[in-house]
Amino acid sequence: MKRLLYLSGISAFFWLAVHIARWWGQPLPYVNGHLTDLVVVPLIAQVCLVVVRRWMIQREDYWLPLGYVLFIAVYVSVVFEGVMPLFSARYTGDWLDVAAYFAGAAGYYGWQRWPATMPAG
Repeated sequence: MKRLLYLSGISAFFWLAVHIARWWGQPLPYVNGHLTDLVVVPLIAQVCLVVVRRWMIQREDYWLPLGYVLFIAVYVSVVFEGVMPLFSARYTGDWLDVAAYFAGAAGYYGWQRWPATMPAG
């Protein structure tokens, strides 16, 4: 769990730094485009995991199944790359963003399952 909190903290820091830089009118080169898209699904998944563990399942050994993590990636992709561009010029449908959402989902799922899938030593 500490690994996931560490990863979430780093992800939240980068997401916040990119958005603050945008707000100040100083977008960060190289990371402004897709870094926030890469970290948003792990952040949402981590919040969901904490909520489910504390208030629903009430077990610390519970992990989000792959289907849940993929659902988050699909939902974010449809909303931000499909629906929102129809209503606001601020949003643009970009397949690289969708790829970043799914890369973030794969990274999060692999990161949370990593110790369970490592061969015994």
